[in-house]
Amino acid sequence: MATATSSAPSNVNNVRLKLKPLVERGILVETEQGLFTQPRP
Repeated sequence: MATATSSAPSNVNNVRLKLKPLVERGILVETEQGLFTQPRP
C-alpha cells in the first residue's frame, strides 16, 4: 500500500511545473526556488 507521502514529491513538482508559465506571464513571482506568490502592486 502506497502512502500519501511517497507520491507527494511528484505532486509538488507537477504543481511547480504548472506555476512556472504563470511566472513568465507576470501573474506570479517566484521569490525563492519553489516559493510562488502574487506580485505586489
